[in-house]
Amino acid sequence: MADKRQFEVMFLRLVPHTLRDDFMTVGLVMVEPGKEFAEARFTRDWKRVGCFAPESGMEILELAEPAVQEALVGIKSRGDLLRVLENRFGTAFDVSPVKGLVAEDPAVEMGILERDYLAATRPQERSRGLGRAGIVHRMKEAFAEKSVLGLLQQDLEMKEFTGESDPFQIDFGFRLGRSLKMFHALALNLSREPAVTLAYRYMQIQNGLKKQNVEGLLMAIINEQTIRTKDPVASGVAMLETRGIEVRDVSEMGAVAEEVRAVLRA
Repeated sequence: MADKRQFEVMFLRLVPHTLRDDFMTVGLVMVEPGKEFAEARFTRDWKRVGCFAPESGMEILELAEPAVQEALVGIKSRGDLLRVLENRFGTAFDVSPVKGLVAEDPAVEMGILERDYLAATRPQERSRGLGRAGIVHRMKEAFAEKSVLGLLQQDLEMKEFTGESDPFQIDFGFRLGRSLKMFHALALNLSREPAVTLAYRYMQIQNGLKKQNVEGLLMAIINEQTIRTKDPVASGVAMLETRGIEVRDVSEMGAVAEEVRAVLRA
C-alpha cells in the first residue's frame, strides 16, 4: 500500500462584483507542502461561466488559466496564489481558505475534486451550483410563479439606512405600513463568512431603520437544508438567527413566495 501524503487544496473563485459576496468556483490548485508537486485544474463549463458573469467571465478565465499554470512551480501557499491573481487581474478572483487533504494518489484526488467542483452540471442542478446567483434565480422564479415578483422591489439600496457611501443592496423586499420585509440570497458553500458579513450589515441597517421608526424583517435564503449541520457554516447560520434574521432553505422558496402572496394580495 502506498504511503499517505499530505496536500493542500485551494479553490479559485471568480468574483465579478466584490461587494456582493457573490462568487463562482472556477478552478483549484493542489500543492504538497515541502515538495515539488503542484497541479491546477479549471472548469470547462463555459455556459455556466457565461451565465454567472456575462460581461467578462469567460475572457478573464481564459487568461487566468495560463497565468496560474505558468506560475505553478512558485505557488507554495494561498498567499503565493493570491499574489499571482492580484498582480494580473486585481480583484476579479479570490482564493478559498486552504483545505487539508490526505491521499495516496494526487492525480486520483484531483479527478474527484474536478468532478465535484468544476464539472458541467445538468440544467436542473445549475441554479443550485451557482452560489448566490443561483439562489437569486430560484427566488425570482418562485416569486414569479406566485405572481408577486412585480409587487416586489429588487436590488434595494441600503444607503438610506446605512449612509450614502454604502453600495450594499438587498435582493428583494416590500414595504407594508411601517415595516420593510427583505429577502436576501446567501451562499454558504465553503465558509460562514457571507453569514458573518450579512449579520454585521443587518445591525447597521436595523439602526438606520429604527431612526426612521421602520420595522425591519430580513430573511436569508441559503443553499441547502443539509448545510446547516456542517461546521463552521452552522455557526454562521446561528449568528444570523441570533441577530433576528430568519433563515430558510432555497428549496422552501415556493412556501416563502406563497407567504408573500398571502400578505400582499390579502
